[in-house]
Amino acid sequence: MSWFHARASARDARNHASAAEIVACFRNETKLLERLAFFITVDRATAEQAVAQACETTLHGNSPFCDWLLERAKAATITAAISRQDKPIRACEAMYKERRCPHVDHLCHSDHERRKASLALILRMDAQEINAELDPLRRAILVMRIGIRSSIQECSLRLNVSRAVVLAANCLAMTWLDYQHMKPLQDDHNALHAL
Repeated sequence: MSWFHARASARDARNHASAAEIVACFRNETKLLERLAFFITVDRATAEQAVAQACETTLHGNSPFCDWLLERAKAATITAAISRQDKPIRACEAMYKERRCPHVDHLCHSDHERRKASLALILRMDAQEINAELDPLRRAILVMRIGIRSSIQECSLRLNVSRAVVLAANCLAMTWLDYQHMKPLQDDHNALHAL
């Protein structure tokens, strides 16, 4: 092994999270991770199991970089939650086979601030309301697109549904999210006219 490779390996090892750092991340972010899992599973116990499974998977997999530890924890949690909801998610596929999305902007990711605001919005919303308004497929896509910036293709692969179905369900999920952003403005507008 050359001097360069030895130095690069030592530097890379320092940038990777230790087992203690991984456990600390999952412990410190439990509330966020369980909330993301709950949006997908609609069951608190299952969400808790998904977070525990994600922690184990992260501990036994390739150690993530320290700077990306929370993102890896979110991705592992979402993956674990999806695996526990595979059948309900796949059962929704037929509803979207004939739908199309006319919104080009739904294909793109929001900028960092809009994504951050969207994640904050859904995290403070009543989970039961979200679960009542969005089917399992739309919820999974919403969490993947907003929570970990998954592409349409990544959603298709992870959810094991066609790209066309993901595009159609994503369209409805993003339309719903846009409405949720507009809702406070609409409520304020209605309150002003009521005076």
